[in-house]
Amino acid sequence: MSTIPQSYTASEAGIELAIDPAFRLPTAPDRSSAEQPHLAYSAVQQSHVATETSPAVEGHESSERTKKKNIHGPRLKRACDACSKRKIKCDESGPPCNHCKQIDIPCTFARESRRRGPRNRHADAIKEQLAHGAGLGSGPASPTYAAQTLASLAQQPGLSAESICPAALLERLVDDYFTYVHPLVPVPHEPSFRAALAAREDRSNATFLALLASMIGYLVASFPRRPKLHVHGLGMDGLFPNSNVLIERCRKTAIEARGLGYLDRQQTVDDALVAYLQGLIAAFNYNWDACRLYLGQYVSIARVIGLHRQDGPGSTPVTKATGREGNITQPGGDVVLQETSRRLFWIGFSTIVSLQHLGVSARELSIPPSTIREPYPDLPMEIDDICITPEGIRPLPHGEVARLTGFNVLMKVYRACSEVSAMELAYGINEAFNWAQQRATITQALDSARIALSGLPRELLLAPEPAPRAQSQPSDQTHPLPTQSYPALNGNHNPMQAYGWKDERDKIQFEIQKIHITAAEIATRCTLIETYSRLSDMVQHTTGIPQDPVDDMKDDRDTMIKDFLRMIRALDLTYLEPSGLGF
Repeated sequence: MSTIPQSYTASEAGIELAIDPAFRLPTAPDRSSAEQPHLAYSAVQQSHVATETSPAVEGHESSERTKKKNIHGPRLKRACDACSKRKIKCDESGPPCNHCKQIDIPCTFARESRRRGPRNRHADAIKEQLAHGAGLGSGPASPTYAAQTLASLAQQPGLSAESICPAALLERLVDDYFTYVHPLVPVPHEPSFRAALAAREDRSNATFLALLASMIGYLVASFPRRPKLHVHGLGMDGLFPNSNVLIERCRKTAIEARGLGYLDRQQTVDDALVAYLQGLIAAFNYNWDACRLYLGQYVSIARVIGLHRQDGPGSTPVTKATGREGNITQPGGDVVLQETSRRLFWIGFSTIVSLQHLGVSARELSIPPSTIREPYPDLPMEIDDICITPEGIRPLPHGEVARLTGFNVLMKVYRACSEVSAMELAYGINEAFNWAQQRATITQALDSARIALSGLPRELLLAPEPAPRAQSQPSDQTHPLPTQSYPALNGNHNPMQAYGWKDERDKIQFEIQKIHITAAEIATRCTLIETYSRLSDMVQHTTGIPQDPVDDMKDDRDTMIKDFLRMIRALDLTYLEPSGLGF
């Protein structure tokens, strides 16, 4: 091999190089390029070949990759249902395809096509909200979609009753509320509420919509069996698989309807009622923190708007109605608002006393005791809602007993503990400061609880013996609450006159009041006797002097146990369901 002179260069050999200026030839650490010039020339040749690849070579490599990629044939757009389920390749020669033809089965393409790739959860959430009529702004906000959400707010329709549930189900739930819940929680005023609902006030009045959602949520939380029957009968099991789904829908609708800053506007009786119902919904779901927060909000709003005063909202110089035909003074103010305010105060009062009976300690929920300067408001007039109108009060037909009669008796039972609650609030629940005075107060409260049940009408009296049941009676008769359909709600419908089963409705409401009156009276006496025993033991521990229980307390304890057993025998405990205490 001939050697190349040192002065020989690549340009002199007629070779055109396209070398990057930053390119440097490799050099050996122990030899110079002058001693081995042929090494430098070889490196230049290899670099030139690497930088200039032939297009034909590139095309050949691309075709080889394509062949490897399509070695199993072209990808089908869609396989038939049978091949997709069997997870085999469909040749799409039909229908029918060869696989379906071989095993002689129908070759169909009826299944829903699914999008490839990961699921778009934001799109799924928006589709679900639109399907339920809730609008795009009702779901949880996401920073990624903040702009889209804000833009959609200007286009989406406002919240309405359909945000709670379909209209067919809503009509039945509203009827159930006024049948089963209203005897114990007689708010709102039924004719006024139904008139506002027929006028679709839920579309323009946010507070009314929040009240409607809270009423439905309270019904479902306290009495889930009835809504479940309606959901199943209307074929909505897929929309509401369980009661918690509907309760959560009602809760979200009420919160969104109230909106941000609702406490900054003028509060009304409806705002206090919404807070009260939401507190009871939380209690029925054993969410005690939320229960205390909402009930605390109710107490605060009640004090702001003056529910605890005799001259509360809508107060008028109306004389107390007797519930019988006669001359009743026409009101000078809003008698509907007055009666609603009184009922709402006493409902809250009885609820707080009930929580105390259950052992729930919450000082922030206490209502100040009645005093001479600031007495409690009067009990509601014993007259039905249909007789109370904004224009005046119509007398109750002769011989009929108003639903508010049982409600007032129930409030008198709870009010028997007022003096004892005031004493515990002032001195502590476990403080024996003046045993003689405390014993007299407890004894007087027991007498008040017994007196509250005196003079009950026949409809509210506890039967002396249980009614005999025929052996051939089906087992489902132990659940006497009716399940028949209800009249539809529309603009021309008068629900107070269209009940074809009005007598049965009256019977159900009186039975609900009857068992709750008896249970409340027994629970009140039990609480007072327990308080007496606790303070008596404390006095004995403090002074060391044995405190023998007085004879009347022992007799009352025995009487209470007998009355409890009598209640279990004489009453159907399924009527406790509307208050969440079903057996």
